[in-house]
Amino acid sequence: MTQLSTKNLTLGYGGVPVLNDISLDIPDAQITAVVGPNACGKSTLLRCLTRLIKPMSGQALLDGTPVHAQKTKAVARRIALLPQSAEAPPGMRVSDLVTRGRTPHQNPLQQWSVKDEDVVARALAQVGLSDQADRLVSDLSGGQRQRAWIAMVLAQDTDILLLDEPTTFLDLHHQIETLQLVRTLQNERQLTVVMVLHDINLAARFADHIVALRAGSIICQGAPAEVVTEATIAAVYDLQAKVFAGPVGGAPYVIPL
Repeated sequence: MTQLSTKNLTLGYGGVPVLNDISLDIPDAQITAVVGPNACGKSTLLRCLTRLIKPMSGQALLDGTPVHAQKTKAVARRIALLPQSAEAPPGMRVSDLVTRGRTPHQNPLQQWSVKDEDVVARALAQVGLSDQADRLVSDLSGGQRQRAWIAMVLAQDTDILLLDEPTTFLDLHHQIETLQLVRTLQNERQLTVVMVLHDINLAARFADHIVALRAGSIICQGAPAEVVTEATIAAVYDLQAKVFAGPVGGAPYVIPL
């Protein structure tokens, strides 16, 4: 049994389904990329996995138990979510942002501790921002800001990370830098990572497992070589393309026609 899974999951807003009868197992200690066209339910899936959206039917499961039957703080100690286009409040320092990741570990009887201090320092070091801790988040570059947010979810000290479009608004250099950081952290800590990506070539390069969605349904899922095919690109994106073995590790590479 995998840590994170869904069973016959249907999700929606205002009674209108966005995802229909989704069943999947997220591989443990691997990177899973969720891909597909806009409005196909990618972000909605991640929000449900962290209890932010209740299923219309079916279940999202953590260790075999529905997440919505578990306490919010208990889930937050297991799953960390980096939301799409996250923004820090004005005047917030990097260290203050990262400190927020410790909230699930606080309670009225135990506030800030030496362990909290150590975890925050480690998270800043892991993303290479130890020397930027006192800067305002708003003064950082786009790539540095994304690293600061990743440090916050690392400080949450979970074994599952959900990253909703972590490369949004980043230039190509910072996209690669961010995904390389995610891969490094995943390897070091054997994390289970689920990330929503729009760039199919980046998904093929950095993910171990890909889930392709369209119109609320899973079109296919599996290893990049199994999923990123010309037939799948046509089925998911209505796009004719050629798929080649890419220059980095032979990962499939898509060239639209």
